[in-house]
Amino acid sequence: MKVLEIVQMPYRFTFDLRSLPRSFFQEIIKLVYDSGIHQRLGVVVKSLIRKFRIQEVTGLNLLDAITLFEDFLEIQAINVLNRERFNGAHGRRALFLPHCARKYMDNRCKAIFDQEVPTYHCQRCSPDCLISQATKLAAERNYDVYVVPGGSCISKILGMNDYRAVVAVACGTELKLGYQMLEELGVPGQAVPLLKNGCAGTWFDMEELMKIL
Repeated sequence: MKVLEIVQMPYRFTFDLRSLPRSFFQEIIKLVYDSGIHQRLGVVVKSLIRKFRIQEVTGLNLLDAITLFEDFLEIQAINVLNRERFNGAHGRRALFLPHCARKYMDNRCKAIFDQEVPTYHCQRCSPDCLISQATKLAAERNYDVYVVPGGSCISKILGMNDYRAVVAVACGTELKLGYQMLEELGVPGQAVPLLKNGCAGTWFDMEELMKIL
């Protein structure tokens, strides 16, 4: 059966941050330990944008860059606040991955779509596929893995299962909404934001995911 997928871009702009140095993201993580970060978030973000020449490197305009990296800082701050509860949680864990990070978005991808869940079941057909690598990594750590076609699927999956901790990979806007959902459920979560967005060929840092898992 052909699956009809309607994809809505969480951001109104596209971005590709893969060319940024790892030191940029390390600096973001350091900044979240500053208790006064929320009072001067805009100033901090603008300083980072200038320091790492974000507009020149990524092609983002200033307003879009500020929006994106304010979300990044907020996500990292929430990660830090939830990390102790997340690490101490006992029981079933789930990893949610975006289907748009698959190597192929056509029939070359052998993932099986389960409409009841809904999720793609990765068949690990391409060793260099991010979803294949992440699925293998999470399975080795006893996570249930869901490759979802959209954030709206997550509430249904969480409602069907009793998970004690959750990791999600998605765009910043979707991750913030997901955190609100987890807070209502009382489930600790950790997040890995996409570093390249779009409707296909999206990308996330596998090393960062490995650390969180």
